[in-house]
Amino acid sequence: MAAFGEDFDLQEFKQAFDTLSDMGAYNRVQAVERGVGRVHNYIAELADAGAKLVQLPYPALRADGSPAQQAFESLRDSGVIDAALCRRLVRAQKARSAIEHSYLRVNAGEVHRAALLIHQAARDFIGPYRDWIAPYLENEAGEHQTPAKGPP
Repeated sequence: MAAFGEDFDLQEFKQAFDTLSDMGAYNRVQAVERGVGRVHNYIAELADAGAKLVQLPYPALRADGSPAQQAFESLRDSGVIDAALCRRLVRAQKARSAIEHSYLRVNAGEVHRAALLIHQAARDFIGPYRDWIAPYLENEAGEHQTPAKGPP
């Protein structure tokens, strides 16, 4: 994202996104698209792995939902993340899916918005998740550190 200016400039990104001749610009756009997709996939996998490790209940899968959405909602319902962050993570998931599965129909503005949303949601997720999951992970001796109580 920094390749498009300190503030991830939309106009600079759009120009690179729409280029038909500048392969360097095209590759920078592709790096952003792939990077934000990978970041969101990592966040979704962390949410799912943590919820399964701690055996949190999962809400029913909605017809328009995804396993990632289930994992985020499980963490929300258990108090690991708040409802606002859960909504942003679900929106980010849908934006990531649109970029990956409907690429020919998305425009530079949509990709730009998705990148910003995923970037910020991931940053906001990792702190509360780390604080919550740490006691459940193995200590240096290989022993599980199960908290006396369930999730916060």
